[in-house]
Amino acid sequence: MLNVTDYIKILLKKKKWTRARLCQEINKIEEKLGERRTTQQNITNYLNGYHNIRPKWLVKVEKALSLPMGTLVNMVEPPVAKEAKKELKELMKKVGDIK
Repeated sequence: MLNVTDYIKILLKKKKWTRARLCQEINKIEEKLGERRTTQQNITNYLNGYHNIRPKWLVKVEKALSLPMGTLVNMVEPPVAKEAKKELKELMKKVGDIK
């Protein structure tokens, strides 16, 4: 079965994007959300398995790659805690509203 990091790598290759380009696109989203910016090293760490992939990060990656909402999020375990589920839902709405 294809894991989410391999799928993201395939999408980047298909789009002919570098990790730097993905980082730029994610930073545009984070800027609009008023969040701190990510680094290219963080992207590399996520894609190489050094950081746990979290649904909240995947929401931003989906938007950056112009994927339908839930494409990547549905490939990982959903949050268990009620508060975490609520935060994910709110983030998905905010990111979905970004033009």
